Amino acid sequence: MAKPATDLKAQADWISAAGEPTRLALIRALAAGEKTVTMLARECRTEMVNVSHHLSILKVVGVVTAQKDGRFMLYSLVGATATGAALELVHPSGAKVTIPLG
Repeated sequence: MAKPATDLKAQADWISAAGEPTRLALIRALAAGEKTVTMLARECRTEMVNVSHHLSILKVVGVVTAQKDGRFMLYSLVGATATGAALELVHPSGAKVTIPLG
């Protein structure tokens, strides 16, 4: 049975979210655990406004989630497992993306 077009669109959006260099750097940085925008900006060597923009895209498609911690938002990966030198992201549909961490 074929997947409805909306499911395929959601999967494609989720997969393509990792296909941009800044978002890929953010995903790799979050593989070590939850972080704030400030921490991510420093680690990825980019401006906070740029990090916030890319995190909002990752949040919309379900790659990251945000949780309020006092004055800060802590971002973390959804459906992610770090295994040695690779990070595996799993979409609710079962689609998987493996990202090397080295």
